[in-house]
Amino acid sequence: MSATTNVCVVIPAAGMGERLGENKPKAFVNINNYSLLTLAIKQVLKNKRVGHIIVAIPKDFESEALAEIDRAMRDENKKIPVDIVEGGETRTDSVKNALLALDQLDEFVLVHDAARPFVPTSVFENVINELDKGAKAVIPVISVSDTIKEITENNKIKKTLDRSTLRAVQTPQGFAREVLSEIYSRSDLQPATDDAGLAELAGIEVSTVEGSVESFKITTQFDLENAINFFNKKEGKDGK
Repeated sequence: MSATTNVCVVIPAAGMGERLGENKPKAFVNINNYSLLTLAIKQVLKNKRVGHIIVAIPKDFESEALAEIDRAMRDENKKIPVDIVEGGETRTDSVKNALLALDQLDEFVLVHDAARPFVPTSVFENVINELDKGAKAVIPVISVSDTIKEITENNKIKKTLDRSTLRAVQTPQGFAREVLSEIYSRSDLQPATDDAGLAELAGIEVSTVEGSVESFKITTQFDLENAINFFNKKEGKDGK
């Protein structure tokens, strides 16, 4: 790994994705014969700064994961070191397991959802550039277009939130290696939906950069249908 390829991307891909209803781990669900994992890794490989990938997968899925990773590398004509680790019961457990496989030259760590397979290269670059400037934790965000209301326990409207100060959070979420390692070494570590939340609880300032509408997350069948349509349009536009 050279000095310029000092970024490791951790992909927690052990979730079963019950809401998707495909009876397989979400990362191995296909879009036009490409798994979400393959598509996500293809996008990761487009960034020249990435020199290491760690994938956390469900138990007994190592051979499938190796095949998907190999396909992504062949498609992108790029080969970099990849470690596969067994995921945990939660996303937080999976990332914690993945961090044990960090290389000594991994200066920055990006945690990225396999369920966001179309994140543009520019978003990866935005996150890495902010880390280069000295930020300890960085997340891509986009503006919220819907009106957001806070509700009570009995589903009554409590108040309307000012959406001008609200942002939807995406991945990859980037961290200085020592910061993320310190967060995950805490004895009081609790499961969280994203790593920025853990950083906030640890009192670490989190910076934001511009995300993309193309970084949408696939959670439901409706999302999957949208992803298939997006993929087909993108492939047609690229002339493939």
